[in-house]
Amino acid sequence: MNGTEFIIKAEDSGFGAEIGGVDLGGVVAEETFAAIREAMIRHKVLVFRGQHLDDARQLAFAQRFGPLEGHINRGTRHDALPKIQVFGNVDQNGNTTGVHPERGTLVWHTDKSYVATPSMFTVLRSPSVAREGGDTLFADMERAYADLEEDRAARLLELHVVHDWKRSREKSNERAATADEIAAAPPVEHPLVRTHPETGAKALYLGNHTSHVVGMERAEGEALIAELERHGTQAKYIYRHRWRDNDVLMWDNRCTVHCVTGYDAAKERRIVHRAVVQGDRPV
Repeated sequence: MNGTEFIIKAEDSGFGAEIGGVDLGGVVAEETFAAIREAMIRHKVLVFRGQHLDDARQLAFAQRFGPLEGHINRGTRHDALPKIQVFGNVDQNGNTTGVHPERGTLVWHTDKSYVATPSMFTVLRSPSVAREGGDTLFADMERAYADLEEDRAARLLELHVVHDWKRSREKSNERAATADEIAAAPPVEHPLVRTHPETGAKALYLGNHTSHVVGMERAEGEALIAELERHGTQAKYIYRHRWRDNDVLMWDNRCTVHCVTGYDAAKERRIVHRAVVQGDRPV
């Protein structure tokens, strides 16, 4: 790669990889960028250590993958760069609030599945990391689907699930969705099993944003979603990211779910800045 030291260090399972030899805050050559994107599709979760990015550089890097999405929650938008979303437990005086922002991030989900064209990639950096807890977990929903019994996997292909921002807020005991948010993100149907548009692989597509199964009695559908989530988030499908200062983490929302582990929000400072690349309609 023209003398660069681009390195991919993959997890043993192939799910998740650490990328070395790249400065995301500098000029990333087209050849290197293409290799990053190829690694993203292959490994689903990428980690870049020791990156010194500000918001503008994070935005510029994320934009190379495609148009960026806005955010339903206006309260978390960056004041100067609204396509950057800021989550943190630190107030304007630099004191911890004691509260983890957006409790929905503590439960399994895939970003923005409650809109018609959900997120493709998410690019996350953490200006301040918790020293204990606050890890990000990812589950490989392609492997989870592939491991289902053949007959059951085939039956799931026939099902659609409603994803709903309003219901997601209720399930995570977060503040209620506003009327403007509900209008901007009304309930939407997606297949329970989606096909990756670039690889053709199939994956379970669910998480906290899911509300119910179309055409199925509510309680039965909720039980099915919960059962499949338990199956898909078994330890054998999980990659755990333990944050370090100046990490950049990115993932493919079309075939993964993720969540944050608990931490002491009164003691630990934790701030993350997020940019999200728009995807396409699940099929």
